Amino acid sequence: MSMNEYTMIGRVLTARAAASLTSTLLARPLLDKAAALFMTLCILAVAAYGLLKPDYNWDMVAYVATALEDRIEEPQALHRETWSLIEQGVSENQEYHLKFSNPYNLNQWENPQDFQSQLSMYRVKVAYVALMRLLEPVTGLVWSSIILSVVPSLLLGALCLYWLWRADALQGAVFLVPLFLLTDYSRMTSAVVPDMLLAFISMVALYALWRGRDALGCLLLFASVFVRPDNLILIFALLIASVLFNWRWIYFLATFAAAFVACMLISKLGNHPGWWAHFYFSCIEIQNSMAGFAPDFSPLMMVKGYVRGLVVALQHNDWPALLLVLCAGWALLSKYGLISGKRVHGLAFALAIGALGKFASFPLPDDRFYFVFIAGLAMVLVASWKPSFEVARSA
Repeated sequence: MSMNEYTMIGRVLTARAAASLTSTLLARPLLDKAAALFMTLCILAVAAYGLLKPDYNWDMVAYVATALEDRIEEPQALHRETWSLIEQGVSENQEYHLKFSNPYNLNQWENPQDFQSQLSMYRVKVAYVALMRLLEPVTGLVWSSIILSVVPSLLLGALCLYWLWRADALQGAVFLVPLFLLTDYSRMTSAVVPDMLLAFISMVALYALWRGRDALGCLLLFASVFVRPDNLILIFALLIASVLFNWRWIYFLATFAAAFVACMLISKLGNHPGWWAHFYFSCIEIQNSMAGFAPDFSPLMMVKGYVRGLVVALQHNDWPALLLVLCAGWALLSKYGLISGKRVHGLAFALAIGALGKFASFPLPDDRFYFVFIAGLAMVLVASWKPSFEVARSA
């Protein structure tokens, strides 16, 4: 007699009727449906919150201004029209935060020339700005920026659910949803930044590569640099993986070369201040004006930027810990034969080194900058592992 049978609960659970009910509830079809429902409800809840409670952040102001540059050149007029649009939907508390919460925001509110000088760092997201302008006649610029976070969030969630279904791994949603939330999925949906749009395009590309459709995946990866040019890091990581894991590397080499040229043209045409000036602004000391800002290169200042990024990442963000956990999980799953195949291992390798490469190229600490790598790595591992909680029916 087992120990469970000495207790009231144990006797109930080991009774034939209870055992039959337990095996029915923990059968695969029902567990698959429950996991899919859980993920669907979480996706919808995050999207609803992003739509009803959007985050009117500083980036929204800058992207709206950038979208207006095709018709307004004069700094005072651009500043006035931008804030006129923002003020139509922002709450009193949000408006105070945008204008007066810190010396930088206050200066941007008070100085139109300084405000316009910041936009050189936003023009390089050419596809994102173009989509805002495309939606403007229907939604207006402010709501177009909100929609470009919420809709890609829904599409990304639907894609991940479809990926799990095709991989026969729906119960993996139990692992993916908490991980997505930890790595800023909800925050990216409510914030007005191009990161969610980039995440969706990149995840479609990763799914295509997982299915072996390299040409389609590479085409999507090339398109992604027009949303955020720094996605070149992901392309380079996949190029390295394609060589090491004997994929059709010529596709990835051509994509990297084309994307690199595109990034150079985007930077030049958008009057981007350059890597070092942008690094100094973001990682060392924020600047009220970027007009003519060209600091001398300093190895000491560069080290300071990396140390700051590392400290903030470890203290206030989750992506470093999640990357470590996922890499450890990858090693254990491989060790016990639960995942296999050059494609799976190649994608996992590319996403792991890509996250490190992203930090090495520009040490911004925020989780959202690493979402593509962390979420992509989790998707690849879970889809290949196919975790299952079902209980086998007794004879």
